Amino acid sequence: MSKTHNRFRLLIENFFAYGLINVLNKIIPLLLLPVITRLLTDPADFGRFDMFNTLVSFGSALAGLGMYDAMFREFFEKNDPLYKKQVTSSALSIVLCSSIIIASILILFKKPLSMLVLGGDKYQLIVVFAAVGVIFHALQSIIAAPTRMQNKRKIYIYSGLMNSGIYYAFAIILIYYGYRYYGLIYSNLISIFLLILFFYLLNRAHFSLHDSNRSIRSELLRIGIPLVPTFIIYWVFHSMDRIMISNMLGMDQVGIYSIGARVASISQFIYAAFAGGWQYFAFSTMKDSDQVSLNSRVFEILGIISILTLFGISFFDDFIFNTLFTGEYTKGVIVFPYLFISPLLLMLFQVAGNQFLVVKKSYIITGSLLVGASLNILLNFILIKIYGVKGAALSTLLGYFISLLIIMIVTKKQLLMVYSKKLILSVVFALLFLGLQFFNFATVSSVASILFVLLILVLYRKDLIQIVWNMRRKS
Repeated sequence: MSKTHNRFRLLIENFFAYGLINVLNKIIPLLLLPVITRLLTDPADFGRFDMFNTLVSFGSALAGLGMYDAMFREFFEKNDPLYKKQVTSSALSIVLCSSIIIASILILFKKPLSMLVLGGDKYQLIVVFAAVGVIFHALQSIIAAPTRMQNKRKIYIYSGLMNSGIYYAFAIILIYYGYRYYGLIYSNLISIFLLILFFYLLNRAHFSLHDSNRSIRSELLRIGIPLVPTFIIYWVFHSMDRIMISNMLGMDQVGIYSIGARVASISQFIYAAFAGGWQYFAFSTMKDSDQVSLNSRVFEILGIISILTLFGISFFDDFIFNTLFTGEYTKGVIVFPYLFISPLLLMLFQVAGNQFLVVKKSYIITGSLLVGASLNILLNFILIKIYGVKGAALSTLLGYFISLLIIMIVTKKQLLMVYSKKLILSVVFALLFLGLQFFNFATVSSVASILFVLLILVLYRKDLIQIVWNMRRKS
């Protein structure tokens, strides 16, 4: 069996294993989300919980200091168990200190943050709980990392199901007994704390503050700190639209937008499958002689999967929302297609951008994301006033697309990636389809999606024939 075949088999096995994990983890929230919305009838309450998550994600991005990716990068630098333990322990010591500092700052400025993000100083307690959430979420990502770095996929199934089950069980009970959005907040903190405890008991042999090493901490910070702006920019993409909607349209519109985003997160079945197996695959093959062509092939496969999935899901979006939700929540369908494809653009960005992590030029990733995030904010100011939450969703999509386009151009010029003409043409088809959707040409966009799918199948007919031929040979 060839080396190339073995590497693709590794990626595919990880892709489907982590895909299964994420499907199981997302199925529970998706099935129970209608229950939550029927208990929490006011979209503004759901909006306040979403703003709690916004604060947690912002603080976690700062507190993480890029340690997760830096730790992954250095873990595979040497095949020495002691060095690996020093890497994980050093990362934990850094994140423990930084998360406490960030949480303290949030608590110190709880009143102005409550005014800015939640629209009133009476919500200061939510900011305090968000500070606690920052510490929990920052630590959890580091403590769970050894399990992923050792590619222990089954454990993620159990831990993910446990986390989802505990969270929604507590959420439904607490909302039922009148805790409203605080029920969601309490459930979030309880479930993440139990997840930390689970992974600490599992991975405690990988961590010891005594093994934290000064030189390794310096190297981790050297790799990780340039990534911090990147994670802040990710937060801008994910959360700034919610803050702007809150201030320009009101908290009820945040709730509607958030519901649309939650359902659109089904695209993260693909994204999380990719993310779960990608880092292990990418860094374990980074020194291979054909790494550029291998990475380019992965990019093309994931790109086509993303585009075809977008076309397929577009036929069912109205049915999904009308079946799952009632009242104002059904309006979330208008943001669905743009928020559905956005994580998949991020996935493609990370495949191409990984080339700069390999050569330790992470600042290029940051620069391209900064351009896209700046465009996102600018378009939000313009499009939210004209198109409401739909304009915010389009702004997010365009921001991601510009960042991806920049990284593709730069990697191609530096001979770090290769992009085929048929992939570029497929991207054009997807953009035309989304344009038709945005301007409400429903019938035309449905016909166009079928036509575009057929054209893509024609473009990739040789690849499909090869896949079928290989499957027949194995059977």
